[in-house]
Parts: sequence; C-alpha cells; structure tokens
Amino acid sequence: MSGHVKRTKETDDLSAAIAVLKQGYVCTLAHVDPETGRPRCVPMVYAYHEQGNEKLLYLHGSVDWPPESKLNPSLRQLWKADGVAVCLTVTVLDSLLVGRAAISTSLNYRSVVVDGTARKVDRKDRTKAFEALTDQVIPGRWAELRPIKDGSDGKASELDSDGKQTPTVGVLSISLTEKATVRVKRHHAPEPEHEHQDDRDWDGGRAWGGLLPIRQVYGPAVPDSHVKDLGADPPASVQKLIHRGT
Repeated sequence: MSGHVKRTKETDDLSAAIAVLKQGYVCTLAHVDPETGRPRCVPMVYAYHEQGNEKLLYLHGSVDWPPESKLNPSLRQLWKADGVAVCLTVTVLDSLLVGRAAISTSLNYRSVVVDGTARKVDRKDRTKAFEALTDQVIPGRWAELRPIKDGSDGKASELDSDGKQTPTVGVLSISLTEKATVRVKRHHAPEPEHEHQDDRDWDGGRAWGGLLPIRQVYGPAVPDSHVKDLGADPPASVQKLIHRGT
C-alpha cells in the first residue's frame, strides 16, 4: 500500500536536469510581454548543448512574422530585446496513475524548470545551434541534410536574411550555468495515491487501479509529394526513430 508516503522529490542538481532535458525536444517558454505587461507562454523546440564548460539550451522559432501578425510575436520580441528574463519548462511523462477516485488519478513524471535569460545566438554560432536542434529532434539527421546556406558562396544566407544579422528562423540560447536557477521535480509512485481501504473496496473490490506506462513511438514514415522515388526507404535517422519504440 502506498498510503500517504511522499513520492515527489525536488532537487537543484544540474546533472539530473540535463538527463531530463536530453530526453525531450519541446519546451514551454514564458516571459512578460514588454508591450502589454502580461505574461506570455508558448511551446518551442529546444536542444541541450555543451560548449566547453558552458551548458546551453537552444530555442528555435520564426522571427519573420509580418508586423501586423498577432499569432505569436514572442520570439520576435525576445530576439529584438536580446537579454530577457524567461522561465522554461520541460516535462517527461512516465506513466498514468489510474485511480479509483478523482483525487487518486495522477501522473508519474520528471520535469525541469529553468529561470534564466534568453539571448539571441550570434551568426557565427547559429550553424552549430541548428545542428544541436536538428539532432535532438532526430538523432543523426544533421549529417543527412543539405549543407546550411551560410552565404559563403555569395548567395542568400539562411543565417542572416536581411543583412542585419536577422535570420528568418532565429535561435535563442539560455545558459544553464550563468545566473540560471534550475529545478528538477520527479514524481514516482508504484500505485495510485491518496486511496483508503474503502476506495479499494468500492464496487465490491472490482474497481481497477494501477499504472499505465507511457512511451513515445513513431508510426510509418509518409513521404511528401516531392519525393520522386516513393518506394525509397526513409533516411537512416528516421528509420531508427521508427524502430526505437518497437
């Protein structure tokens, strides 16, 4: 019986946070809108990256919204301000706790909360930032892609779309080792909590309770309309993702 034993643990151990951050690639980023003074929260793609002794998170998103757009000005605002206090969260779900009552229905999870400063990544570092982001989402994919257009051949650059160091797709960084607060929270219970014997005896003891493990799997790859050989296998990186959960 689990009783009321506390199953939630919190720590500020950076290595524990990194272990969680390496598992995901979607975060939620919150900051205060400088125009309205109201909080704003958006999902973003992220990657964990080590650079010497520094440990970084890279954030990825479009900064090329039309001025009149109200869809998602967050990255444009952060890019323009360059050095904004933000709060980033990542959660990895491990299992559902299927309880017999509403109060005992819960989740087993690991989460990270980072309070830090978002800064735009300089052009010279954007290529390695895109490499980290690409390989965090699909491990090994960077080596399979066409080379990034950096402007070295005299043509338009994907790293600087307007000649003013502004890319169409920007990358922000958050240092985990420079004035950042990192908190890790883990909840792990072997069975639904906050239940008493009368809960277990409900409906003649036939009510079910327990764990439902969660794992991420990928379905069959679907080629888009521009693939000339529709019978060709997807790249090795994609195949590894598909087979990873089988």
